[in-house]
Amino acid sequence: MATAFRDLQPDDYQPAEQHPQNGVIIGGPAARAKRIEYGILLSAMTFGSLGALYWTLTHSTGWVEWSAFLFGFVLINMGVGIGYHRYFTHRAFEAGPKMRLAIGIMAQMSCQHSVLKWAADHRRHHAFSDRVGDLHSPYVDGHGKKMSKWKGLGIAHFGWLFDNTTSDMKVYGKGLIDDPQVLWCHKHRWSIAIFSSIILPALWALALGGPEHIIGTILIGGLFRNFFFLNFVMGVNSIGHVFGSQRFKTKDGSRNNWFMAWMTFGDGWHNNHHQHPRAASSQIAWWEIDVNGYIIYLWEKMGLVWNVQRAPTYVRTASGGWEQLKVKAEPAEPEIMSADDGGVMFRKSSEKIEEPAE
Repeated sequence: MATAFRDLQPDDYQPAEQHPQNGVIIGGPAARAKRIEYGILLSAMTFGSLGALYWTLTHSTGWVEWSAFLFGFVLINMGVGIGYHRYFTHRAFEAGPKMRLAIGIMAQMSCQHSVLKWAADHRRHHAFSDRVGDLHSPYVDGHGKKMSKWKGLGIAHFGWLFDNTTSDMKVYGKGLIDDPQVLWCHKHRWSIAIFSSIILPALWALALGGPEHIIGTILIGGLFRNFFFLNFVMGVNSIGHVFGSQRFKTKDGSRNNWFMAWMTFGDGWHNNHHQHPRAASSQIAWWEIDVNGYIIYLWEKMGLVWNVQRAPTYVRTASGGWEQLKVKAEPAEPEIMSADDGGVMFRKSSEKIEEPAE
């Protein structure tokens, strides 16, 4: 199955260098394809954003362009948080084929590669969070080399997109590589990206303004929208593992960062998420707003999804800590994805990460 797509690692590829962790492949056609694809996507977003800045300074923009930006931002925020992340990676709920396809298309409208690649990579992140094998840790690079704080932030934000490691689909693609909806989305990822970035904003401009708004709406409501949101998704990988608070001792650098949580509709409650990765909502305290979690619960009431996973209820103790409701023992070890099960099941981990070098 993996050989059906040229951007996936062929089954007969034998790397010259073996990675120390299972499921991580060094070099090969998949690594080259990854660099090319991310290079095209990131370049389009970057130059489009510069074009949006120029257009804003030299032309009159208004509600047509910025309403397209806002609508698209909400749509891809839901797609990434609910689709890429909570459903395809963590199986936080179940859905039928039509709903899976709709969620997959909505996710890929963010132009952050395909459902197949995104989810497999994120499963690998949880399997080795902030340890050797993690693909976007601010503490170690893709080969496990320790990094300084600021270099690590850069690698975790964008640098990891261009290293020469890829996630083995036989390990992290379980339940994805044979899913017809996932494969359809993977096959049509470029068509979906073009529709999201160019065609949809152009149609929006024609419907609500006129031909004179097309260029500005594509630049602002398409390309800049994607780049703007991408920085917050990447910020959860970088900033969300360095800056913020830790409610749970997850033995990695995951943090709860309120600003990242607001901008990603809940994914910024990252320490909560690493404690309970299968939960459909990362909200623990009442003030931890998780919009994507609320949407999943609404879909559950509507019958669109079912078997929605929930985190245990926690209460504040007299000492200011947190403990599970009606559980006298200490909270269980955080759920950590296993390298051997493709992220479907979980295991315990007692390994601790090294602190970043100054």
